[in-house]
Amino acid sequence: MTTRLAELIILDVCGVLVLGACVYLLVSYFVMAPHVGPRPRTRHVIAMLRELFYVIITQPLVPLYYVVGRKMGPGDGLPVIFVHGYFQNRSNFWWLARQFEKASLGPLFGFNYPWIESIDESSQRLSAFIDSVCAETGESQVILVAHSLGGLIALEYAHSGTGRGRVAECITVGTPHGGVKWRGPILGRAGRELREGAPFVRERQSRQVPTPTLSVFSTHDNIVHPPSTSELASRGGRDLVVDGHGHLSLLYSREVANALIGFIRHCDE
Repeated sequence: MTTRLAELIILDVCGVLVLGACVYLLVSYFVMAPHVGPRPRTRHVIAMLRELFYVIITQPLVPLYYVVGRKMGPGDGLPVIFVHGYFQNRSNFWWLARQFEKASLGPLFGFNYPWIESIDESSQRLSAFIDSVCAETGESQVILVAHSLGGLIALEYAHSGTGRGRVAECITVGTPHGGVKWRGPILGRAGRELREGAPFVRERQSRQVPTPTLSVFSTHDNIVHPPSTSELASRGGRDLVVDGHGHLSLLYSREVANALIGFIRHCDE
């Protein structure tokens, strides 16, 4: 009886996960459509299925990575700190961390924060985390690799008094530097700051990046669109547009991983 109950619970959880992922996909791709260029139906369906796959394999890891993942890989170079996005945690970076480790980058660290807090509050938490990493490794600088909302937090830290000089390079992936167009509910103070036209976004539109910064984004990001939302070239950064990836899929793309590794190596040289 106990085994049967456990099986039913597992099936129910899996069912809820798949249903939730499908709702996320259908709504987000529907909202995206008016803001991006058209593409063949087959490519659209493949991109949706790829996004669905990565959502399903990543989300069950989220509870585990509240406990594990602070240290995501070894190394004897500058520490790399992964900063996750809205509603997520460092579990999103498990695959990318493996690619960095193979490329002999690191040590690698994953930073968690309460995503409902304001961006400024999360930036202060990141500051304390970076101080602890620098004390642990003996390094005075770090490399920040951030996804979505995490990119706003990373740049906010890099601009702060404590962050200036601490960040050797900053990479943002799928980050809404110009705000998100979604007008539905977004929980938390960070959610209000994320919106297109919000004071937080407007006040930073002309602010130059303080350190070598790469912004990687997709032509068909189902959460952050249009692509121009993620541009940083006008603020002194470098932009890299990749074709067709969904918001989470960006973190599981070999093309993106190679671009990030190449940028870090180029800056180090």
